[in-house]
Amino acid sequence: MTEQPAASADPRPGPAPEPEAPWHGSDPAGPLPDEAFVRALAAEGRPDGRRAYPGRDAADHARRLLRRAVNADRPGDDTRLLLAMAVGYDIVRLAEPRAGYAGRGWCSIYQHAFLLPDGGEVCLYELEHDLTDDRRLVCEVYADEASASRAARRRALPPRP
Repeated sequence: MTEQPAASADPRPGPAPEPEAPWHGSDPAGPLPDEAFVRALAAEGRPDGRRAYPGRDAADHARRLLRRAVNADRPGDDTRLLLAMAVGYDIVRLAEPRAGYAGRGWCSIYQHAFLLPDGGEVCLYELEHDLTDDRRLVCEVYADEASASRAARRRALPPRP
């Protein structure tokens, strides 16, 4: 996979919750959460579903991702030019486990989300696998998750006799 943004090194905003007392109230059956504790949880988990885009130099990240891609049908110049304006990025490994045919290899799909200056988002899907004849690790990039999943299934098929 490509480098992961160094988001965990950034300090979290606001005071940290007291470890011994994350709750206040006297009713042990239904205590109310302490405000600082709730803020810390919100900062950690992004419960509103929005991305944080912690990656810096998003345009360079996009350029390197597309340059490494070995598939002929990777996103082209239009995508490269659009992502040259990106101001942040986030990488998520997709939850669906992927494995090669009968232990033949390994593959995984990552979603690279890029934040554009107008607040829009462009996602690319990286298929990383070693399902090559020489078992070397390669990167393929697709414009949508369905194409990346199809490529993963196609690569995982047993070799034809």
